[in-house]
Amino acid sequence: MPRYGKIVVIRRNGIDGMVYPLTSTSCLFGRRTGCDIRMRLPWVSTEHCKIDINENKEAVLTNLSTVNPTQLNGAGFEQPVLLKHGDVLTIIDRSFRFEYPLQSTPKKRRSRSPKDETLQQVAEVELLHKNPSGAKSLDAS
Repeated sequence: MPRYGKIVVIRRNGIDGMVYPLTSTSCLFGRRTGCDIRMRLPWVSTEHCKIDINENKEAVLTNLSTVNPTQLNGAGFEQPVLLKHGDVLTIIDRSFRFEYPLQSTPKKRRSRSPKDETLQQVAEVELLHKNPSGAKSLDAS
């Protein structure tokens, strides 16, 4: 399953709580039983807001509640908005942080250990003693 990001519940004490991975192209928040993230609070709409993943794999937040609108980073919004990594959405008094998945990074080439570098230097000194002209010779064996 592809992972489009994750939703992290921010507890009231500010510490991260449960994590919901986004594995489908839509995530619905609300009070209804079929919601992906369900909140059993009477002032939460049955379908409060949703996050959709568009064709560019960007997350788009849409408010669905007219009574208690969803806030993004402490402010209200009217039109669907692209989410950025770390954005916080708030429904009534519950907050959630959206995070894109970590990008895979190429593995770094291992650097030589100091022991390997010392052995390399010893080998170069021995080569200079065998060939005093300073020209390095290639060993064909």
